[in-house]
Amino acid sequence: MSTQVALEREAGQPADWCGHPRQLWMLLAVTVGMNFGYYGFRAYIAPYIAQTFYSGLGQAAAQSHSDLLTSGLLALMYATPIIGGYLADKVLGEAVSLLLSLWLSALGLVLMALPTLFGFEIGMAAFALSSGLNVPLPVLIGRNYDSSDPRRQGGYMLFYLAVNLGSFIAPFICADWVAGRWGDRMGFVAAAVGMALAAVVFQLRRHKLRPVLPRVGEGPRTRAILAVLAGMAVLLVPTALLLSHPGILRAAMYVLMGLLALYFVASCIRRRDRVQTQRYIALLLLFIALVLFWTLSFQGVTSLNFFARDYVNSPFNYTLFQSANPLYILIFAPLLAVLWPWLGRRGKDPSTPRKFGIGLLLVALSYGLTAWAIRHAMAPDGKVGWGVLAGCYGLQTVGELAINPIGYSLIGLLAAPEDASFAMGGWFFGFALAYQLAGWIATLTTSGARTGIAAYAHVYWELFLAGVAVSIVYLLAAPKVQKLMHGVH
Repeated sequence: MSTQVALEREAGQPADWCGHPRQLWMLLAVTVGMNFGYYGFRAYIAPYIAQTFYSGLGQAAAQSHSDLLTSGLLALMYATPIIGGYLADKVLGEAVSLLLSLWLSALGLVLMALPTLFGFEIGMAAFALSSGLNVPLPVLIGRNYDSSDPRRQGGYMLFYLAVNLGSFIAPFICADWVAGRWGDRMGFVAAAVGMALAAVVFQLRRHKLRPVLPRVGEGPRTRAILAVLAGMAVLLVPTALLLSHPGILRAAMYVLMGLLALYFVASCIRRRDRVQTQRYIALLLLFIALVLFWTLSFQGVTSLNFFARDYVNSPFNYTLFQSANPLYILIFAPLLAVLWPWLGRRGKDPSTPRKFGIGLLLVALSYGLTAWAIRHAMAPDGKVGWGVLAGCYGLQTVGELAINPIGYSLIGLLAAPEDASFAMGGWFFGFALAYQLAGWIATLTTSGARTGIAAYAHVYWELFLAGVAVSIVYLLAAPKVQKLMHGVH
């Protein structure tokens, strides 16, 4: 019986609702609203930046600048959880940290509606900094279960579905409807409304989580909150300037990656725990696979978004392709949730490292399909059919489902308990590195000797070849990585 269940029964409250702890459902509602806010603007941000702030530079240069600024924002969003995870563990407490993140993210989205480039960058900086504090959300999902609770993986699958429900509806409302009718800047405001609703829900119900929160107190901590807010205010302008200098941002991220690695090395030396050290090595190897997978997949925000706009014949607004991935997840996730246990009962469920290899292979095949279509199935008008991009996103989604849901659960099982939020922040940092690399790759579609759709074909074919090679390495090495995990499947 989980701690949450026991405590609720002692208090005379119903322990479960629909087979899961009651507070899971509140956290899922928060997850939907938070991801609505994020994916609402992500659906069109790269073309918006190119058209609004860089159109005078010409299409290729505008697209290149936009790719770098967009990837810089999204990379910083996923880099800041390293610090945010530490603040949640040691200073603010998990619930207070998440609540601050939700309200400040809503404010950042409103600021992104400002008409000037610097004002927009200030909004991006506020959003990126506040996003760092939301890292406790997936940790709080797991707090509702004991590590041995068989419902734990199902809870994370529900969390993953909630993420994708928010991201599926957001492009329809924020990008297609609101931005289409009242202008792109109002799309940011619509995204802010979704984020604010999530904040309201959590504000009203967070006290219900007290029984499962860790020993770091969740009581009044006004000084800590004011100190964090002051620190964010001081960092706002430097962060905005950092976003406008992608080369410096890239170097800063590599330094942060080095410091993160040093922390975990020192942690292993201090513990002198052979099993925990080997589990961290396994986590590092899976982390590398995660970065490589998302480096390829995150082209959907940059180069694939421009590709959809300029070179795909489609009966609907190109921004709605951003709903393809979450739609596929809502369709396929329940099927895979049944498939893995079915294979497990027959002793054929792939190990976690092998699933990472499968994910890498599928995302590589998605670019092979796209490159093949450009070369062999292009229409006389120089465009490809929308089914090509739908197939590309479909392959990427199945690959994502092989990797991402188990990634969140792995942190709680492979990381030391006292470093849970910090380790989750490090896992999110993998997304940051992937966005940074993805932005650089996206610029290759607008530079070099090849131009137009031929440049996309060349870049995507190279992604296909590289992805297949790396996936084979992981598939072959899976048994050795699994051994390092010491019983964690």
